[in-house]
Amino acid sequence: MTSVEDLYLGVIKDGITRHPRSLQKRIGPSEIGRPCDRWILHKLNGDGEPDRGPAWKPAIGTAVHDQLERWFAAANRGGGEVDRTEWITEWEVNVGTIGGQPITGHSDLFHVPTGTVIDHKIIGPKQLAHYRLHGPSEQYRTQAHLYAKGFTDDGGWGPARAVAIAFLPRDGELHQAYFWEEQYDPHRAANALGRANRLWNLLHVVGIDAALKASPLCDDQWCTWCRAEKREQARAAGQSLFGDDFPDIAKRPAAAVSGRDCDTCGEPLHPAVIRDGFTTHPTCRPMKTPAPLGRPVPASQQLAPVTNLFDRS
Repeated sequence: MTSVEDLYLGVIKDGITRHPRSLQKRIGPSEIGRPCDRWILHKLNGDGEPDRGPAWKPAIGTAVHDQLERWFAAANRGGGEVDRTEWITEWEVNVGTIGGQPITGHSDLFHVPTGTVIDHKIIGPKQLAHYRLHGPSEQYRTQAHLYAKGFTDDGGWGPARAVAIAFLPRDGELHQAYFWEEQYDPHRAANALGRANRLWNLLHVVGIDAALKASPLCDDQWCTWCRAEKREQARAAGQSLFGDDFPDIAKRPAAAVSGRDCDTCGEPLHPAVIRDGFTTHPTCRPMKTPAPLGRPVPASQQLAPVTNLFDRS
């Protein structure tokens, strides 16, 4: 019998997986700036991301975005008149083309009087501290500049003059928010689209398999494709026996994983023992004999007992 807890969580998981953001396979402005070529190639090929379970944190961000949209739409005091509108929310823009296909996306916010594109990022405390210290990632910056290009090309709300990213704390208070901005740079947007088109051309000339072979795995912890492939490679190499990422390796016989036997007892060695440079089990190694004590100090050279100054007896 299904419990109420299962039903409750099932509704949430179903809502996350059915959200348009989760179902989208075509590449969007938020992904064009990713540093990993393999990520771009997979998206251009229409591949679905490796399963990582319900994306709860992104779902929180989506919910906050929905509320922010309502607040900023209500902040417009123009009474619906276009020439008096201050904030443009969730506006669809065409940022350019990849392989001849238009790439569209929804910009979080556009401040008409200053021509500023603003993107909301709902993040945890570690990310907030990182971005406050180092500024936004290239992916985030590229996304903002692509939206600015879209507003400028459209021209309906005037040209974009600046881009901004509002880093809002997911686990803190509003006064901890970090607002970053810079002047709009059309060259950054053009370079990002040029790179995506070069990868698109490579994909359609040699195919996805050859294109992936020509692109090294990245070290981005958020790249689901490279992480999944690294897991497979680690499984094949018998690494990380105790990690949660590779639970099936821990079930293999040690001989099948390490391929090396103990020099003393002949039983298979654990890979961790081999990595430490040993050729025998710890229990098979002879105990070290204690070093002989030095010669006793003659009585004449021994220190006099220390007088207890607090003893009044």
